[in-house]
Amino acid sequence: MTSATMRAQRGGVEAGVVEREKRAEDQALLGQAMMPLVLLADDERELTDEMAAYLARYGLRTIVANSFAAAVAVVETHRLDAIILDQRLGPVDTLPHLPELRARTEAPILIVTGNREETDRVLGLELGADDFLVKPVSGRELVARLRARIRRPGNALPAPRRDRWRLQAVERRLVRPDGSQLELTGAEFDLLAVLAAMPGEVQTREALTQQVFRRAWRPGDRAVDNAVLHLRQKLAPELGERCIITIRQVGYVFIGFPNS
Repeated sequence: MTSATMRAQRGGVEAGVVEREKRAEDQALLGQAMMPLVLLADDERELTDEMAAYLARYGLRTIVANSFAAAVAVVETHRLDAIILDQRLGPVDTLPHLPELRARTEAPILIVTGNREETDRVLGLELGADDFLVKPVSGRELVARLRARIRRPGNALPAPRRDRWRLQAVERRLVRPDGSQLELTGAEFDLLAVLAAMPGEVQTREALTQQVFRRAWRPGDRAVDNAVLHLRQKLAPELGERCIITIRQVGYVFIGFPNS
């Protein structure tokens, strides 16, 4: 065996060790990201973005569904701790469909409605809703209702932190703990916002391409990978490169801001 062959073999073994260590680290980070999971089902995208950002301050992961069909799909594929459901989800009045959701999940269902009629609230409670919130709903009230409804041990919601990074969806800003802003391009902000909306959840390149760049992904398309690279370069000096981890041949996962 030549020395060159031996060096190549050693290099392969070392690379394998590094890869295994990296995978173990990724799994540990994913474990740390497990937090109570709430479904936000509403067709007003700006509202769900604001709600998701606010709930994240209290240690809650969120999944957004902008149609009733999407909400049902989430219920069928995720173990949820609570559901925030708009009574009018696009063209669908969700109250008659509550038994359908209740048959699929035991998670508390909180209905958000602009209707102040007592009849609807009584009907909703009889059909499987756990609570009603009348619009406009404040973030503080929403968190308080969730505190009362999430019963699983260990799921107490922590108080929000001031010394943390904040992603402000309405202003489209990433703000440091000291209140200054980290400059991001539009694509970088959109990518971070989409990833941060579901911390700990793997998001595919196909889905990210559709949501961030508003087009279909094609083989060889590197737009998402390049945007992640540039975003990591901006985050790395202050946060390191591990806020966003790569899932080989699939996509990316947002782990969360350190100390957030």
